[in-house]
Amino acid sequence: MISAEMVKTLREMTGAGMLECKKALEEAGGDMEKAKEILRIRGLAKADKKAGRETKEGIIYAYVSEDRKRGVLIELNCETDFVAKNEHFVELALNIAKHIASIPENKDRAGTGEDITSQAYAQDTNISVGDLIKSAIAKIGENIQLRRFARFDTEGFVHAYVHGIGKVGVLIDYFVPSLNDQTLRVVQDVALQIAAMKPEFVSIESVDPEALERERRILTEQARQEGKPENIIEKVVEGRLKKFYQEKVLLEQAFIKEEKKTVGQYIKESQTGVEIKRFVRFEVGGA
Repeated sequence: MISAEMVKTLREMTGAGMLECKKALEEAGGDMEKAKEILRIRGLAKADKKAGRETKEGIIYAYVSEDRKRGVLIELNCETDFVAKNEHFVELALNIAKHIASIPENKDRAGTGEDITSQAYAQDTNISVGDLIKSAIAKIGENIQLRRFARFDTEGFVHAYVHGIGKVGVLIDYFVPSLNDQTLRVVQDVALQIAAMKPEFVSIESVDPEALERERRILTEQARQEGKPENIIEKVVEGRLKKFYQEKVLLEQAFIKEEKKTVGQYIKESQTGVEIKRFVRFEVGGA
């Protein structure tokens, strides 16, 4: 006889529906472990069917080690905004981020979910990260995909910031002579800047040469099409490149809390010695 209490217990253990739990228990002859196995097999089969469905929603999730020497940022996608707020989905994001942070082969690495899903799951090496995601799909009922990740390992410190309900996240690698409340406030302000203003480079010196050359070609051609004389085109281009730097380079951007200053000036005037080494910014569905 399958009691309501047994069905309730199995549901709490697996997250499956009441009717599914009852059927599994009946099939298993009341054996709880066998019923769990039946549900898992059925769930994974359903998960495979859901795997082709589009995932446009999701969250950005960040994890930083206690010593602030290692940090991970991930984008985990699902089908609906409702599921993006689901506690099981958020827990999955945490477990995946912790896994990425704990595996040595992921050190200072960035990539897509395909680079991670075949790895043995750090907390249970009998399954892969892909299996972990499939189990979540079975429990939650939507397709779930790990879209991308980035991990920083540093001799300095790592800081993470996730905006609001997890639509935008930032991971920063920085150096500072002394870690204290003031330096953390400055780094948090920089993280807010990156989240809001979408810079692509830390400093003018760090601008990708190919990106700079491409921008220079575009600006040169624009100036020619505007009828600017050849002898002044170079000066026009250099002037317009300043606007490019102000838009794309973090330290050259107007500081969002005090627009008369650049971010670089704000950091310098803070006298904290904060030096931004690198950063990554993820936005759900972004490039």
